[in-house]
Amino acid sequence: MLVLVAKKSGSVESGQDLAEIDEPELIRRCKAGERAAHDELYHRFRRQVAANLYRVLGDRNEIEDLVQEVFVIAFRGLATFRHEARLATWLYRICVNVALGRIRARTRRPPPIGGLDLDHATHAAALTDRSESPERALERRDDIARVYRALDRLAPKKRMVLYLHEIEGRDLKEIAYLVDANAVTVRTRLFYAKREFYRALVEDEQAEGP
Repeated sequence: MLVLVAKKSGSVESGQDLAEIDEPELIRRCKAGERAAHDELYHRFRRQVAANLYRVLGDRNEIEDLVQEVFVIAFRGLATFRHEARLATWLYRICVNVALGRIRARTRRPPPIGGLDLDHATHAAALTDRSESPERALERRDDIARVYRALDRLAPKKRMVLYLHEIEGRDLKEIAYLVDANAVTVRTRLFYAKREFYRALVEDEQAEGP
């Protein structure tokens, strides 16, 4: 795991001091090659990156490996970061690309959403609504499974724009930045993704029967 190290000046930069610096200064230090700044950026955004990947993919398979991949790409690309977006948004863009690679790598029979993942999602929802009945919790779990089964049937690029627009609630301009495409292309993908997604939901319901 990443560990804080001494600054080039020879004095020790404490984790507390680094935690207090603002984002532009943290980025500047990372670009200057300060290992402690790299460690702080990792610890500051690791949970967010993991959560982003989990929500996009719908399961925890290889999440830790994918988190590491995101930060490897980020550290290599920091020199080209020009502050055209917030750091969190820039990292999210990397998450999107890594997640797309993971989706493409799946076999034709993608692994089902693990029970632990669905239990976790149901439990998290129940914490925010303690009045939720066990029956409603089970319905929520089934709804989550149905959504991700339908998403798994979409082409990766269509799946991504549908997820970003309908679940994350992001606008076309932001999605275009995240997926590195123009807004017209995003709008077209979204149109077909919605049609295919709802068709998949209907087919799933018909397969389940009455």
